Amino acid sequence: MKNKSIATLTLTVLGIFTVFAQDIDPKNVPEKLKQHFEQNYPQANDVEWEMDGQSYKVEFDHNKQEHEIWYTADGNTTKTELEITEAELPSAITSVIASNYDGYKVDSVEKTTVNGTSTYDVELEKGWNNEKDIVFDENGKVLSEMVD
Repeated sequence: MKNKSIATLTLTVLGIFTVFAQDIDPKNVPEKLKQHFEQNYPQANDVEWEMDGQSYKVEFDHNKQEHEIWYTADGNTTKTELEITEAELPSAITSVIASNYDGYKVDSVEKTTVNGTSTYDVELEKGWNNEKDIVFDENGKVLSEMVD
């Protein structure tokens, strides 16, 4: 019975993810949206389109960085996510990390922008087993912190 419950839960979770983000054929992306994307990112590679709720989401690599952009059907950007380097972090954030997270090193950084406001999801490591996932605003304020 326990295995049946786990299997049911697993299928339910997979089903939820399928509903929220489904891969779509690029031929099914509105032409205006595709043109807008291709004009802004002509060198993009590994391009994958998905439907995420009512938004079109495109994942791609550009200039050796991973990007994700959410668009409305008419081509307006609603959200972006971009992997950036530690050097690209605002100085306010690097100052907070240096003063409050002694001994931690930046493992990865993802910049998310919604409606012109950016947050920075920073993964910090200290040794092999000590990891933190911290979300900062642009001014270095900690919005959330989770131990991984």
